Amino acid sequence: MIKAKLSGDSWAGSKLFIASFLALYFELLIIRYLSTEIRTFAYLKNVPLIASFLGIGLGMMLGSPRKPLLRIFPFVAAALFLVIRYASFLQLTRVGIQSGDYLVFGSYSAMQAPAILLVLRYLGVVIGITGLVVTFLLVIGGIVGQYFAEMPPLRGYAINLSGSLAGVLLFTSMAYWELSPAWWLAVGMAFLLPLLPRRPIPIAILVLTTLAVAVPQPSTFWSPYYRVELQSSASPPHWRFPSAYYLNVNHDYHQKIVDLSASFLSANPAAEPNRSAFAAYEIPYWLAPQAGDVLIVGAGTGNDVAAALRHGAQHVDAVEIDPVIVNIGRKFHPEHPYDSPKVTVFVDDARSFFRKTRKHYDLVIFGYLDSHTLLTGFSSLRLDNYVYTVESFQEARQLLKPSGTVVLAFAGGKTFLTKRLYSTLERAFGVPPRAYAVGYDTSGVVFVEGAGRSSQLTDVPEISEELQNSKRELVATDSWPFLYLKTRTIPVSILIVLITFLIGSRRLLRYTIGLPWGVNRQYAQMFFLGAGFLLLETKSVTQLSLLFGSTWLVNAVVISAFLSVALLANLLVAVRRIPPKLAYVGLFVSLFASVLYPLAGLAGSPPLEKFLGAGIIAALPVFFSGLIFSESFSHARSASHALGVNLLGAMVGGILENLVMIGGTTILGALAVVLYGASAICARSEQRELVPGFIRATEPRRISAPSPG
Repeated sequence: MIKAKLSGDSWAGSKLFIASFLALYFELLIIRYLSTEIRTFAYLKNVPLIASFLGIGLGMMLGSPRKPLLRIFPFVAAALFLVIRYASFLQLTRVGIQSGDYLVFGSYSAMQAPAILLVLRYLGVVIGITGLVVTFLLVIGGIVGQYFAEMPPLRGYAINLSGSLAGVLLFTSMAYWELSPAWWLAVGMAFLLPLLPRRPIPIAILVLTTLAVAVPQPSTFWSPYYRVELQSSASPPHWRFPSAYYLNVNHDYHQKIVDLSASFLSANPAAEPNRSAFAAYEIPYWLAPQAGDVLIVGAGTGNDVAAALRHGAQHVDAVEIDPVIVNIGRKFHPEHPYDSPKVTVFVDDARSFFRKTRKHYDLVIFGYLDSHTLLTGFSSLRLDNYVYTVESFQEARQLLKPSGTVVLAFAGGKTFLTKRLYSTLERAFGVPPRAYAVGYDTSGVVFVEGAGRSSQLTDVPEISEELQNSKRELVATDSWPFLYLKTRTIPVSILIVLITFLIGSRRLLRYTIGLPWGVNRQYAQMFFLGAGFLLLETKSVTQLSLLFGSTWLVNAVVISAFLSVALLANLLVAVRRIPPKLAYVGLFVSLFASVLYPLAGLAGSPPLEKFLGAGIIAALPVFFSGLIFSESFSHARSASHALGVNLLGAMVGGILENLVMIGGTTILGALAVVLYGASAICARSEQRELVPGFIRATEPRRISAPSPG
């Protein structure tokens, strides 16, 4: 009997590991895939994340998925992934409402319709797809809850964390291998199918869905950041190879690859887009003709690098964050700039490179950068936000030789964005930059600081005086790096979705588990711990990305490290009881220490000191939070309910994270302190016996196919 019980526990543990793996794996998959194919989700901040928390958390609280949900699950999965895969065919790629408070390039359609119809269409698509995400992950969360209920709480939580960690590592590995969504979905389904009822029709639907997603997409590459599509343009009849390529990322135009060599332009002086691109890449060398050492950040496919080589640069350091875009440049750029022995390529984040290099340059060039994507699903920041701050420009200034020049190109046109860049450069350098309207990509503007500022171009329209006389814009800083946000506000397009989501979530919770009219202190503590942990995780991801680089690898390492530290805390509690008061003291001391000694202060430290210091400052709050959670969790009457409530708290934390657009990144620490303080108050008055109300019954009143709408 004992042997049979151990065998059963082992089997339940294995299934819990796989289910936990699938929950986080599909969460990452959906966040990445959805924002790539339906572009409005790339600018809705963390809506897919909070939808994932709602689905998984509610599923765990409901327990084993009921038959009605299991019956519709294959159809929900098919609808979700086929809508994402064929969003372009369904004309869903660009669905949104454009507003003056948040600038987005190329992501909204020019559909002509009354404003109310556009808003209804926007909400219908967003809420409909969000409902599919919640329902899909509700079933997976239910499977997690089913096997969690068969395990002792701390052991089950250890297995849950281990499975989640495995999900992060596998999805990160697939990003490293540059695999497409077909592989992502195939691997996920391969692990999911054994946990579902073995019925031929549902299995066939899921297999056919995976095959439909795998339909090839010509000239499409998948990098750790983007869906990259390459298209060649028409060339002169006598020219052997394409003279230009258009590179789109996530269905939005990103950059061109153009042949600006003397041989091509002399033979084809009127060729487009080459002719209109010429001035944009020549300006730096009209201003700094003796540039020997050149640094280019946002080097892309190599246009800026080719220009530097044409003008006799002795050496070029080319920094580009995306390895696939670099490889496309190596293979397709007509001038083959990356093959030159004078060029060193760094696949890295610009801010990270600024802090690593010990060289000084005659010319520092910021290429045309607009990432079109978020830094991480946990954050409101975009991948390139930290490149355009006062601190970033000051770091670039420190890399200049005494006669060095900084040139920044951006397609901002006549928007607040151009004015913000002008004001931010002025703050960083102490003098206003020169600004030229080159018109490249219809709205290209080039800013000049440093020694090159003393020169004046006559062949290119200068707009410096116009910008100088205009109203000063709010500058971008590392604490408020929202380049594309006009003021300290939550954009209307995001706010209406969050409000609608909250209303729908409340109805869904009331329909399934009831609402928290009374207060169960222990579950309330779990709720606040989840909300605080999400904000703590977001704070660390953004700060460590600023310190070590906004790369996919840094983000993956941070998330994995958080899960590992939480696992370590859980194992310690399983061996030795930790007094909650002591853990709370450690938590608040470490939280206040991270405020008094921010990670940015380690930027100039030696590598080992920076790594250890950042690791300790970021990990200690997570460790003490993990001790508190595991200690309280070990006394939970229902482990799956407690963890589900914790995830619902994380959902609320994700919603609160949007306040960072008003208060800046420093508000994350303050919010985390408040939420952890609320959890401490609940812990003090915690009652071991459940007080009906927060979860009025362990069984739901009704189970069907819920939708947050």
